[in-house]
Amino acid sequence: MTTKSPELISNIPDIRGPNQNDGSPLLDIKPRIEKIDKLPPMPEMTQKIIRLSADPNASVAALVKVVELDPSLAVQIMRYASSPFFGYQGKIDSVNTAIARVLGFSMVVNLALGVTAAKPFKIPRNVPLGLENFWRHAIFSAALVQALSGVLNDELRPPVGLAYLSGLLHNFGHLLLGHLFKQEFLILNKHIASEPETPIIDIEMKVIGTDHGQIGAWLMQAWKLPEEVIIATREHHNANYNGPHAVYPQLVMLADHLLKGQGIGDAHDSKIPASLLDALELGEYQVTMLTNLVLENNESLDRMAQQLAS
Repeated sequence: MTTKSPELISNIPDIRGPNQNDGSPLLDIKPRIEKIDKLPPMPEMTQKIIRLSADPNASVAALVKVVELDPSLAVQIMRYASSPFFGYQGKIDSVNTAIARVLGFSMVVNLALGVTAAKPFKIPRNVPLGLENFWRHAIFSAALVQALSGVLNDELRPPVGLAYLSGLLHNFGHLLLGHLFKQEFLILNKHIASEPETPIIDIEMKVIGTDHGQIGAWLMQAWKLPEEVIIATREHHNANYNGPHAVYPQLVMLADHLLKGQGIGDAHDSKIPASLLDALELGEYQVTMLTNLVLENNESLDRMAQQLAS
């Protein structure tokens, strides 16, 4: 797909409707979403991984066999297992080693699920919400959410694989928006580029009448992805959410604020809400040090993101 640089975004005209001055969204895509009767199909590779994850007798050998069907996925898994974050001293010379000795079955299932689910969606690369920024944010967020989940108290701590998947896919709505509504996606990017101090959710509501969390959760529900990940996707900008599986959007939101301090992602600012730390029973110094630890591995994470965006 031909991509557009930030400079070219400025040449894209707004598409204004008849009610452009009455406070209604500039491009109200909600009615068009509701009329869509054919959703993008779940990738075949994702279906294989979901079937495997649902099999109580599935083995590491079976997972290796599925992963090796996609050489690029196999490389991603081996690269992630080789990162200093895991501290494995041996050589990662196979997918089997990466799974059996470092990452574990559940972690690899969820990493593979996230990568294969998002991989088919091709959107412009060099725009604020483009493919490069999407994957960089996704990979860093997943790693940080994984690390944060590991220091939670036992009663709060979610399964590490689902925590990782929530971080990886929480901005899935941007991929779907760019896939289904290409012109509107570019117009949204134009507004984001011109209003860097405005929260992204506010811009989305003003321009398209909905937000990327709702759009992403919509497709995830249709695909029957885990409810925990759907909620993380839908609620990760909602600081007041305290319903089922609240720990997932809370972890993602915390990671987003922490990463914003490093110039990564779309959080409004790097200030961590005290209520969020209280809900997760974490301290600000604790999460800052953990972020620094994860970012020591930034070169490896960047390579993963670059490969996925290519």
